[in-house]
Amino acid sequence: MSDTTINGASPLSATGASPRPTKAQIHEAAQKFEALMLKQMLAQARKVDFGNTLFDQKAAENFRDMQDSKMADTMAQRGTLGFARMIEAQLARQSGAGNGE
Repeated sequence: MSDTTINGASPLSATGASPRPTKAQIHEAAQKFEALMLKQMLAQARKVDFGNTLFDQKAAENFRDMQDSKMADTMAQRGTLGFARMIEAQLARQSGAGNGE
């Protein structure tokens, strides 16, 4: 029995989910992954401290986190870096979802 089976069934069929993702599901997953990568990049860039004491530190940090999250989501939706497009193409090839589904 392989690592990808549970009691003789694949993990996807065990949950009742379709074993082949649709193009829309692949597109959404690729976009979410690009947004996650962008959020991580923005978080690293924000680690630079310029000593701004105008606002409460925790409040400013929370605001920046929300701002970065929205910016990353928007950039991913627009395909700014193109990661989602590449991931989507690769997943579609691997899953066979590019065959008119």
